[in-house]
Amino acid sequence: MFKQRATVRLPHGVHSAIAHRLHHTASSFSSSVFLRSGEEIASLSSIVAVMALGIQVGTEIEILADGTDESEAVAAVMAMVQSTTDA
Repeated sequence: MFKQRATVRLPHGVHSAIAHRLHHTASSFSSSVFLRSGEEIASLSSIVAVMALGIQVGTEIEILADGTDESEAVAAVMAMVQSTTDA
């Protein structure tokens, strides 16, 4: 298991379009990828579960991955959540 902390910089937080992009990005890796916000954890295989975390700009999260390409998966998700644009 590989994990890394990040502060979400997306101006509108993790809304449905971002959750969909995170899901799509995570599904390109063989590792299972998760987000943790506070005590809650959600698999990026579930867009609804990710949205249920209610992640807003400025929220500190943890990105976790387990599998053969876990560090690459975490890096890809990290780049997305630390972006300052929703595009």
